Amino acid sequence: MNTQKPPVYAPAGLGHLGSNSKGQTSHDEKHRFAKVRNPRMSRILTFRRNLRRTNNRGLPPELLLIIFEHVYADSMLNGEWIACSSQSHVQFPFAPAAVCKAWRDVLASVPRFWTRIIINLDTTKFSDIDTYLHLSRMLAFEITVARDQRIVSHSRTNNDDEGAQAAAVMARIVPHLHRCRSLCFQLLRSSSLPALRYLNVRAPLLERLKLQCGIDDGEHPLVGSEVPEEWGFYAPALRYLFLNGRNFRDACALRWVERLSSLEDLCISRYSGGKHRTGELHLHDVLLVVDGLHRRFGMLQKLTLQDISFDGILTQHDGYDIQIEAVSLRSISLSTVRAIFMSKIGPAPRLVHIKHELSSSVYHVRLTQADTLVLEGSFSRMAEAINIWDGNCLSIKCCPIFNDDTIRGIYRSWSPNKLTSPSWSRLEIENCTEFSADALLALIDARDDAVQRARDRDPTSQAPFNSLQVLRIHGGPPISPEDAEAFKEKLLTFEWHEAATGIMH
Repeated sequence: MNTQKPPVYAPAGLGHLGSNSKGQTSHDEKHRFAKVRNPRMSRILTFRRNLRRTNNRGLPPELLLIIFEHVYADSMLNGEWIACSSQSHVQFPFAPAAVCKAWRDVLASVPRFWTRIIINLDTTKFSDIDTYLHLSRMLAFEITVARDQRIVSHSRTNNDDEGAQAAAVMARIVPHLHRCRSLCFQLLRSSSLPALRYLNVRAPLLERLKLQCGIDDGEHPLVGSEVPEEWGFYAPALRYLFLNGRNFRDACALRWVERLSSLEDLCISRYSGGKHRTGELHLHDVLLVVDGLHRRFGMLQKLTLQDISFDGILTQHDGYDIQIEAVSLRSISLSTVRAIFMSKIGPAPRLVHIKHELSSSVYHVRLTQADTLVLEGSFSRMAEAINIWDGNCLSIKCCPIFNDDTIRGIYRSWSPNKLTSPSWSRLEIENCTEFSADALLALIDARDDAVQRARDRDPTSQAPFNSLQVLRIHGGPPISPEDAEAFKEKLLTFEWHEAATGIMH
């Protein structure tokens, strides 16, 4: 590991440590403050700078302990550490531990302060890892192992020793896994990640396991003949599982995921496919696991697939029972998305989130029953997809081609004899600026007219015919005060945040 002079925010005398998030995804609501700067921590760092110019031995340990207890409390939410930015310079307890030996001694006397451990492969010393694990005593802890993104982004080659460093770190963690609640690796390459096939340990407290990477260059997945005869990764409390594609393929071969009775959130990411004739990862493998978990335990709430090129997307004819709360599909081919929703049985997930960086056509993906549909990215023919959807809330995010033509395409396709998307009543738009208030006002009026025609045509119908009632815009184009008043008159709930000015209407 690098032994360069530590940055000022790292624990001097304990090694130098950057920080990273604990790996929880945007759907973990209780960590919604992940990127908020800790004001108490900022005040302490300001005090630290002033202290170095005066007498850093002036505060008694009792007063320091009171201060640190307050900072610790501010770093927790519902009994768990609040995640912060991976580049944060105010990570507790490492930032105050960098001030002086007196501060470090006080912090070291309280084991619970050290129950969140951040390992930066680019800066942290091996000896410091042992120190952090020792300082937490026998308390349950969580640990994150990550790269310094500033160093990775400026690296011209990938010929570093990330894999060897990660293996050395993991060797130090394994003896303590019996008291680990969260184990997260976020590295550059998949070949550097710990291999699930070698985790033959007991981790009775483990609730979160995250093995994720930026590039899939991983080794050959396990095939049937290679499965260890005696393998047992015991993690009965596991609720959140985030695996890269090759580790998930190993988990299938080991028949491990299907036994996780408490699993609520499954994320599979980074699989380039097509490299091996055996041990492939097929869409069938994923859907079979989800189907089995639902049938046996009924606990799984969310499935996320991100940046995966499956070796095959053929599915079984009788379908899969994937009755879960939410499905998030990011950088997945639209043919795969189609196959998922064509092969399912039972009700659709309540929330479907599709994200794509390219201008993909989404109109032929039938998402008719998803209550909330989130489309993120540059989708073409979006109006056609929306008009075969029958949910309540539509969310458009970061779509540069969402414009007035898209909005007109939605309401001009409404037939006088049939109202498409009859349940639609909420529209949320985030980080899109190429549309106008006039187009949205016209959409609301056209919707009201179409709903009235549908009700007049069949007064006795029990089917819902909803007008648009809620409009929330964050990061939108500027609007006039007159347009804002017009929206407020037409809607039950109206919010509009202008991207350029920050003005909120």
